Amino acid sequence: MAANIDKQIAALENAMASGALRVEAPDAATITYRSYDEMRQALSDLQGRKAAADAASGGLVRRRTRQIVTTGRSGW
Repeated sequence: MAANIDKQIAALENAMASGALRVEAPDAATITYRSYDEMRQALSDLQGRKAAADAASGGLVRRRTRQIVTTGRSGW
């Protein structure tokens, strides 16, 4: 399922980059969007589904790391 979502995301991103409102999905379906905003919403939905599927399958989850550096000087 995740591989199919990856293909759908790639097809949608390619169509968005080219300015087309029609997307040919990997399963031979053709989707015509009404606006670029609708395409952005669909892309956001697909990315959310992919993240949920990855989290459910125990996929690699990147954590944001922080580095805190403290320096000090003696008053002597």
